[in-house]
Amino acid sequence: MSRTAHALTPPTIPALRALPAAALALLDAALAAADARRLEVWAVGGALRDLAAGRTPGDLDLALASADPHAAGAIARAAADVLGGDCEIAAAPRFGTASLRRGGYGLGLAALRRERYARPGALPEVRLGARVEDDLPRRDFAVNAIALGLAGPRRGELLDPLGGLADLEARRLRVLHARGFADDATRLWRGARCAAALGLRPDAATAAAIAEAPRWLAAIAGRRLWAEFARTAASASAGAALALLGRWGGLRGAHPRWRATGAAARALRRRPGPHAPEALWALLLAPLPQRDRVAVARRVEAPRGARLAAEDAALLLALPPDAGPAALARAEAAGGAGREAARRLDPARQREVRRALRRWERARSPLGGRDLLALGVAEGPEVGAWLARLRRERWLGTLDGAAGARRLVRAALDAGAGAAGGEARGEARRGR
Repeated sequence: MSRTAHALTPPTIPALRALPAAALALLDAALAAADARRLEVWAVGGALRDLAAGRTPGDLDLALASADPHAAGAIARAAADVLGGDCEIAAAPRFGTASLRRGGYGLGLAALRRERYARPGALPEVRLGARVEDDLPRRDFAVNAIALGLAGPRRGELLDPLGGLADLEARRLRVLHARGFADDATRLWRGARCAAALGLRPDAATAAAIAEAPRWLAAIAGRRLWAEFARTAASASAGAALALLGRWGGLRGAHPRWRATGAAARALRRRPGPHAPEALWALLLAPLPQRDRVAVARRVEAPRGARLAAEDAALLLALPPDAGPAALARAEAAGGAGREAARRLDPARQREVRRALRRWERARSPLGGRDLLALGVAEGPEVGAWLARLRRERWLGTLDGAAGARRLVRAALDAGAGAAGGEARGEARRGR
């Protein structure tokens, strides 16, 4: 990251109007709903920061001058009614917040507030009805403490009381509170994403706070850590953000066994992001020992799909060159996220694995279940055992089509080996 300052353009309403049409539709619907309630509205945080840096904003955050904990939810619902039925709405009146998603874009709404943290890792206690000047200093970093009036008597006014634009111009990441990370250690993850995306470096005080921050992550609930991980995965600079988190202790602070291996780091340099969260989880976790994967997933409350993707990738990475039918059958069941992660972690080896799997997938039993029943195979598990054996014989090249399969089955049945001669089950027990 360069220390060189770069010119920036203060964000304005006309610049915000250049958003993609889908994002602009969300904004306009929310502003119309707020105007009907005569609410003062401010754009805040990351969208303004990105506009000033010459980047296209992603999701937008709006702050409402209201003491009503239901105001944000009411505006989200009113906007959704205008936009149509394909909107996703979530509201948390306890915090005076709501969100609205449509067409791949998101809009966050929150009543202006003051807040305090009763203890490290606790969710904040909020007091709604604050002025925007009271709200901005509670935020995490100076570059995120910028506001632009969008509705009300202060429309068009830009507020930057804490020097966020100067920090952005100097490529500086500056935490706003000495206890910022102790109050909410997820700020370590947000800071890494911000620094990676914009090429920012922590100033001396922030660097000292970052050095102490990992110990506070132990107090953060797992679901909040997963949410930060998913947001990181969605970033185009996810690889750089995770590299920073590795250096800052953000991974080991979440769990002592969580680390990015050399293979994962190389894969992320080749493709930094964005990633589906399940694929990124598999990329990071698959190279670790299974007990570490399980422990970290439990701590972070990773969803089932992410855990399965990591196990699928680990299976593919460990698949031996001479893998037999049982191992190939297990690998065949691996999902797309696991396969993608394994391919990125070990491209050369996974080319061999894909060839082996393609050969196995082409080797189908020449007989179906009904064929086997017609030959006299007992209904139930014996049918599955025979299908597995016939597929294995086809894969080995020892079966000459349906006629040969019928001869093999009849011979076994005549010999009294009603099952597939025990062979398929023995193969499975050996794990070949």
